[in-house]
Amino acid sequence: MEATSQGRAIAWSLAVLLLAANVAGYAFDLYAAAWWFDRVLHAATLFAMTFWLALLVCARVFQPRWTLIAAALVTSLGVAIGAWWEVAEWAFDLLAPGNVIKGKNDTVIDIMMDTLGAVLAAVLAPRFLRSDWKPVGSED
Repeated sequence: MEATSQGRAIAWSLAVLLLAANVAGYAFDLYAAAWWFDRVLHAATLFAMTFWLALLVCARVFQPRWTLIAAALVTSLGVAIGAWWEVAEWAFDLLAPGNVIKGKNDTVIDIMMDTLGAVLAAVLAPRFLRSDWKPVGSED
């Protein structure tokens, strides 16, 4: 399987947009300005990252079709990325002044939002895959 041109364009656009949103969040202190910003950004960022990985990396592994197992593995990859992000936030709090982690509830809600984004990406990714793609050297 291969991502459609529309799927690649969406994946790259989301990646750039969410990178900019994350930078803007820190640069303009949007996390403090709006209580919901962190939650929306977690879901959207993990959606963008998982969608990108699903279309541009994982789809080639899950040939010849997208199955429930493929969706579960892609979701798990997204959740794992979110968990590593929470570890990075924790480490940042140990090394730098500030309070990135606002407590256990914030961390759990962040992981829940990460999971929501990853699930949405795994569900939507198949709509942007071409099932007629064949790898080089494959039998017809």
